[in-house]
Amino acid sequence: MSVSTVLFGPRRSLKRRLLLNIITALSLCIVVAVVVLISEFNEHLEDTLEEAMIGEAKEVIAQIDPSLPSFGLNPDALRFRGVNGNFRYTVFTDEGRLVAGGEASDEIWRQLAKLQVGAARSVTLLGERIGLGMRATIMDQNFYVLVSTFPKRNNETRFSKLLHEIEEEIWWAILAVLMIISAALFATRRSLAPLRTLSEQAREIGPLAANRRLDAGKLPAEFVPLITDVNEAFARLEQGYKAQRDFSSNVAHEIRTPIAVLRSSIDRIEDAELAQTLSQDADKLDRIFSQLIDLARADAASISGFETVDLHAVAVDTATGLAQGAVRNNRTLSVTGAERSEVSGNTGLLSIALGNLIRNALHCTAEHSEVEIEVLSDPPGWRVLDRGPGVPEALKSALFERFNRGAHSSSNSNGSGIGLAIVKSVADCHNATVAIENRTGGGSVFSFIFNNPRP
Repeated sequence: MSVSTVLFGPRRSLKRRLLLNIITALSLCIVVAVVVLISEFNEHLEDTLEEAMIGEAKEVIAQIDPSLPSFGLNPDALRFRGVNGNFRYTVFTDEGRLVAGGEASDEIWRQLAKLQVGAARSVTLLGERIGLGMRATIMDQNFYVLVSTFPKRNNETRFSKLLHEIEEEIWWAILAVLMIISAALFATRRSLAPLRTLSEQAREIGPLAANRRLDAGKLPAEFVPLITDVNEAFARLEQGYKAQRDFSSNVAHEIRTPIAVLRSSIDRIEDAELAQTLSQDADKLDRIFSQLIDLARADAASISGFETVDLHAVAVDTATGLAQGAVRNNRTLSVTGAERSEVSGNTGLLSIALGNLIRNALHCTAEHSEVEIEVLSDPPGWRVLDRGPGVPEALKSALFERFNRGAHSSSNSNGSGIGLAIVKSVADCHNATVAIENRTGGGSVFSFIFNNPRP
């Protein structure tokens, strides 16, 4: 195993990506911070040095007196002939005549001769020395002062100055820290992006899309074995769902055929009362079987098969299908509320759920009364209002349990106790809420409200 593998992890591993991205981000921030700090430091030193040299030149000019010998200057002074201090000085009169100091050359004089009175200008000297010239007029005579430097290369002094500069540039340091934090967050987010993609892929997998698999192509190496095992588990689940679908299909064929034969046999019974009773039992058996299939479909539903659904259109279609039966039983249906309300869902399952709510309301409402289907848009959903006996408070939550027919149901009722359980299952897979309220003036209000609709 190589050293890089030990330190940074295997190739394409999450550990390697995180470390390399964070190291790169931090290195970039450090380089930027150092460059800015050194640049500011050198600029500060140069400004300070220039200010000091201008001050020195003005001090020398202030000592010049043309009425005194040597213009009031002492050419033998250490400041004019020595090289041990930070600065040395040279003074010229017109035409480059040397008064004091030793920095004299034709090149230096050519640069000084171009100066304006009172102006300071940089003068180029040999080596690493720095020069600054200034011109002054005293008693109608022009004098030129050259201040030159012999900088000390003292690391300790420079380090002290650098620390002082850091104190002055503390806001740059704070900015650098913020940049490092931002860069680390960016690097981590970028490294974990494949996991977010994986999560989106997993969200699309469900009973109605069981053939889909997670893509491990762009994932870190550590996750590949896990994704392989998960995909194998999905394959086994797909086989189970397929077996369940095949079983349901076979059951539908095997049971509905005997029911059809039973209906044919019932039609040949001469006793009309007995035939009617048996026919009702066969209808109930067929209805229960259909509801069990619907319940299985609702339990297996997945958002991967969802599409945009107009709740008003579903309400109109469902009410139209049930209107004839309602009229035969001296009851009416109406659709009110929003003319358009869109959600993301399974049209077939939502139609089944609303149909069960309407049938329940038609069964409970008083004769010659109306069942109202109100379409809601904000939040989207339905409210089914009836004029029945109402639902006791203790039964409002239990009524949606499977095979719970409610205390008001008689033993000969056609209800199976599955219809409202189907409604609850459909609501769960659509992230919706079902509830029962008492209606003003008598009756109940069954609501089906979407919590987080995604049109």
